[in-house]
Amino acid sequence: SHCGVHINAGPEIGVASTKAYTSQYIALVMIAIQLSEDRTSMTERRNEIIDGLHALPGHIKEVLAIDQDLQRLARDVLHKEKSLLIMGRGFQNATCLEGALKIKEVSYMHSEGILAGELKHGPLALVDENMPVILIMTRDSLYPK
Repeated sequence: SHCGVHINAGPEIGVASTKAYTSQYIALVMIAIQLSEDRTSMTERRNEIIDGLHALPGHIKEVLAIDQDLQRLARDVLHKEKSLLIMGRGFQNATCLEGALKIKEVSYMHSEGILAGELKHGPLALVDENMPVILIMTRDSLYPK
């Protein structure tokens, strides 16, 4: 290739390539911001996204602060399960698919990432009151649904 984007994520320590995924996602967001730079109608949204990127390390620290709670949930609830669904809408579909892949890689548990809007078209047959489901919800245009 004549061109590339160095994501500067550093070496992966674990099996699941989480740093690379996160860094690649952010790199693509930054490329999208650059591509929209000549559109004045996008200036406000671009600034919101840039502010969000600046706030991201703080949000990651908040998630890491509840690490013990997440471990307890995995140990006490999820480890007994055979399957897990991760659902989201819109742009979060990629995160759902990647999250399901990470769970498979690390825990060897069956996991699927699905679009919440497509639940009625097949995956609903998998869901009952015992099926654990993780929802990826962001406050975007699809949030009210």
